[in-house]
Amino acid sequence: MNFGVLPLRAIAFQGLFLLLAIALEAIIFSRQLGLDYKTSVRYSASVNLFSTLIGWLVFFNAQVLMPEELRIQLISYFFFERFFPNPWSSSVAPILAVSGLAIFMGVFFAELKGLDFLEILLEKRKADDTTVAAPRVQRFRRLSRGISFKTSSRAFAVLAANALSFSAILFLLFIRWLEQAL
Repeated sequence: MNFGVLPLRAIAFQGLFLLLAIALEAIIFSRQLGLDYKTSVRYSASVNLFSTLIGWLVFFNAQVLMPEELRIQLISYFFFERFFPNPWSSSVAPILAVSGLAIFMGVFFAELKGLDFLEILLEKRKADDTTVAAPRVQRFRRLSRGISFKTSSRAFAVLAANALSFSAILFLLFIRWLEQAL
């Protein structure tokens, strides 16, 4: 099997899932964190791209440690949409279930830390901008009210956003599976 070139279909579905996750999570961020929609879309896009990058890095590093049969099955499923020989064999199904939970929790923590990093980065940028231009101070104060987070609700907002986006993606995967099975 040649794993050198990723099929365009796998890349298209990754893009579709990212767009769906960004849109749904932006709605949750806007409502839960009190952000305007444009800012929440930017935050959602940033943390989703960050968590996707981290996820692929973890996958490519972890697949080296997997048994050969499982590694071939997972890579052929993710990139070529097929399992060899049985998709729900007794050894693969529990691993997929535990992996799904681990991925959900990993994405949750990556996005939560991504939001922390993004807030630190924006606070530093705002501090640098206010020292350079004094007339802009009032505008940045108004902007900072829209960017500030409620510390107690940030984790809940990320958890709710991830639950919504993961559920929607799972629903799309189920519809796709139904379409292929029929």
